[in-house]
Amino acid sequence: MLTSTSVSTSALSTCGESAMRLSSLIRSHHRSFHSSISVAKTPDVFENNLRKTLEAHRSTNRARLVRKIYPIKDPPGLWRPEIPPQSRVGYQPPVEPALPSSEYSPDTSEPAPKKRQNKQKNKPDESFRRSPLSRLEDAIKPAGEGPAQTPWLNNLELPRANAKIVLDTEIRALDKYLTPSAQEQSQIEKIRAEVASLLERVVPHAPRVIGSHCTGLALAHSDLDFILPFEDLPRSPERDRRPSPTRPQIQDAHIRLLRQVERALQHIEAFGGQVYLSDKRNPSLSARHRSTGLLLQFYCGEGIPAITECLQGYQTEYPSLRPLYAATRTLLEARGLFGASHASISPDALVVLIVAFLKMNHGRLPSSNNLGDQLLALLQFYGTDVDLQTVGVTVNPPGFFGPGMLVPSGVEESAQQRGQRSFMSAKRTAAAKGNTLVANHLCIQDPTHCLNDLGRSCTRTSELQGAYAAAYEQLRHTCDSWTENGKKSSSVLASALRANFDGLENLRGQIIGH
Repeated sequence: MLTSTSVSTSALSTCGESAMRLSSLIRSHHRSFHSSISVAKTPDVFENNLRKTLEAHRSTNRARLVRKIYPIKDPPGLWRPEIPPQSRVGYQPPVEPALPSSEYSPDTSEPAPKKRQNKQKNKPDESFRRSPLSRLEDAIKPAGEGPAQTPWLNNLELPRANAKIVLDTEIRALDKYLTPSAQEQSQIEKIRAEVASLLERVVPHAPRVIGSHCTGLALAHSDLDFILPFEDLPRSPERDRRPSPTRPQIQDAHIRLLRQVERALQHIEAFGGQVYLSDKRNPSLSARHRSTGLLLQFYCGEGIPAITECLQGYQTEYPSLRPLYAATRTLLEARGLFGASHASISPDALVVLIVAFLKMNHGRLPSSNNLGDQLLALLQFYGTDVDLQTVGVTVNPPGFFGPGMLVPSGVEESAQQRGQRSFMSAKRTAAAKGNTLVANHLCIQDPTHCLNDLGRSCTRTSELQGAYAAAYEQLRHTCDSWTENGKKSSSVLASALRANFDGLENLRGQIIGH
């Protein structure tokens, strides 16, 4: 049996050993802590100076978490002088890489594309601004207070019949009047040969005519459009997956090629320095031919656009397409509502719009051979029967599409329906952001590219429909008051067109050299 003295001695011995072990452990941790500080030697820690260490840490944290933000707009009342680019720090004059005349490889390194700036709400799309070369006197203008001109009736005797037959005769006469004459066509061929000769050593492939002069829809004052064929090797037909034709490096290559053409034409007397390269999303080069006054447009692409053959086929299918196009285009031109430069409908979009009407009303018109009936029905159809600000137009199959006509999400849909859903989504998003210009723009699906909107340039949709509706009422009133014993000089069509053709006559005289 142990005594109390032995138990207490044993307990004290055990406690002493534990204290010694604890003291040793503390000493070891203390030594490792101090040694770690001496090894780290961080610049944010200063020995024996706590205040300086804290300030260094605060400065480091601020540098990591706080950055200076420059406002997009200057505060009210602040004025900054405009500094020219050449006077800014680090300015270097742009150097254009030379383009070999024999071939060009798109695989070369490209500069990073510039970021697109956010557009202000309700601001017209910058890609449809009028170029300096297009700010000339329009060929067809409003008649104003004076009497409407009727040059298509020269040397033409109108039939003594009902108004619809007279209107049919006038539409055909207007189409014939606006068609380029043999002399004008000869001058256009000379310009085409001249351009090909001037650019023979500048572009890798000879420019090719596209647009209305290729589709057969050209009028006497139509622009002469060229495409500069550009070989995009990664988009070879043999490849299963091909990259986008509008990817940034290809767009930059197109711009460089257009600049080569710009430099070549700037020093040619035939163009007199009237050459302009646009900076829009799909760049183009405009050049005014001095002697004829015609506007030449240059684009880049892999070849003739697919819509060219499509429009040629539509003319074969519908012989009335060209006369109706000439009449409706003249109607819009006289009101300043034609062309992307006027923020309105483009030539191809107008043709597709007419084709959609003809397809949707096939067999429904009173007389399918009478252009008067067709024009009246067309103006009423797009003027009052449908709201083109809320629905889109398609020709495959012919009809309209809108938010309530789309395939629900998750259901298998065709490529056409996928494009239509994309168009309606863009309009809905624009409306939510308050951008009424985009939300109400004319929407026409490209029959050759389901994701391309041919009507995107037209933000004056309500004005276009208003012009159609007013022209229909004027023609309707004239037809109702028409008598078969009307005067020989009377015209049914002039009451709706109300156009002045003096500018067109001057241009045509300049083209043929008179």
